[in-house]
Amino acid sequence: MKSTSISPQEFIQFMEAEGLKKGYVINLDGKLIVSNDAFLPLFRFIQTSPDYKEHEGVFWEIEAETGSLYVVAIHRTNRGAGQGGTRLKQYPTVENLFTDALRLAKGMNDKNACAGLWWGGGKSIIHPNEHPRALAGEKRERVFKHFGLFIASLNGAYVCAEDMNVTPNDLRIVHAHNRYTTCVPEEIGGSANPSGFTARGVFMGLLAGVHFMEGKADKTVIDLSGKHVLLQGAGNVGWALMEEIVAAGGRVTVFDISDVTKSAIRAKFTTDQVQIEEDITTFYGLEADIFAPCAIGAILNDETIPNLKVKLIAGAANNQLKDSIAHAEALHERGILYLPDFIINRMGIVNCANEQYGYLLDTIEEKILEVYDFSHHLLQKSKEMDISPELKAMEMAEQLSRVNHPIWGHRGIKIIAQLQKDNWSLIDN
Repeated sequence: MKSTSISPQEFIQFMEAEGLKKGYVINLDGKLIVSNDAFLPLFRFIQTSPDYKEHEGVFWEIEAETGSLYVVAIHRTNRGAGQGGTRLKQYPTVENLFTDALRLAKGMNDKNACAGLWWGGGKSIIHPNEHPRALAGEKRERVFKHFGLFIASLNGAYVCAEDMNVTPNDLRIVHAHNRYTTCVPEEIGGSANPSGFTARGVFMGLLAGVHFMEGKADKTVIDLSGKHVLLQGAGNVGWALMEEIVAAGGRVTVFDISDVTKSAIRAKFTTDQVQIEEDITTFYGLEADIFAPCAIGAILNDETIPNLKVKLIAGAANNQLKDSIAHAEALHERGILYLPDFIINRMGIVNCANEQYGYLLDTIEEKILEVYDFSHHLLQKSKEMDISPELKAMEMAEQLSRVNHPIWGHRGIKIIAQLQKDNWSLIDN
């Protein structure tokens, strides 16, 4: 392997040529270990990446017949197995793919810890050799079958869930090949698509932000009359959030790249409720009360932040800040309240945790209300300290994520050590 700037398909071809099916970079006792010297460029990339935050392990595997690359990144497992969703997505380079995996796993670690779940942070990515929406039939089933076997081979160090372009039916296939799967269909004991609950949690965080600015603290008062919200991305979660905002009397301006989505918006909402902005640069510069990022990550950066004319940012997208410290401080300096995504978009993973212990909808409803309380408390503490809520939340997440599981202790790292001892990278599933 000469460079990490190659495409994932070139990476797959390289592994096939070298007779390699699996690989890893793991962190044992503070020492980074790579499974094979052939992966040294990737090892060095991970080691020097600003997004590497002492991750316990990054594992990957190829499935030659479908040309798929599977990746799991595990950040920290003190509280339990690394848990996070599975993305079915194509990436231009190996660097892009592994960067996303590292960032998302860290975000899940923070989210799970602050939500009080006995899970650590992890994330998985499936890079297919064709567009995710074109992947269908027997080929799609094969992709998810072998992904399920890949997850099973990690022996419980990671538990997967639903994320971008992945459905409960896909996870039914995954679940048929391992027991470390959540968000499976309801008829087999799962909770299915958690998007609606995620959106409701984000809405309660957004409401807490509005109330904090107005000097209120009553989550039963659900009224956004007169409030203008910029919403970027009206996918599963973004659409449900848009419905919540409109139902509460708010007005939305949305930017979305999908013509199908824009047609659906025009069919469902009046222009007094929702307007569509076609130009993203113009969108960022619109005057509004709230900005709700619900699409891609890293959209709060040096280019976008100076253009924002809002008082509050509260959205569902993961890793919204390109630089979690510098850009949090930039927003704080401009007087823009920022509610961290890992605080307010946690209901999807809370839903998954509920599923593992016997699904109870009443418990989910209680947890949705807790998002309001946690968000309001975070904003109050941040104000008292005169720091960004992101920085305060990161401090809380760091402390909470190092608390060991009350029964199993720091078991995940022991599993990872055992995988190395058993020569995991040389075993064919």
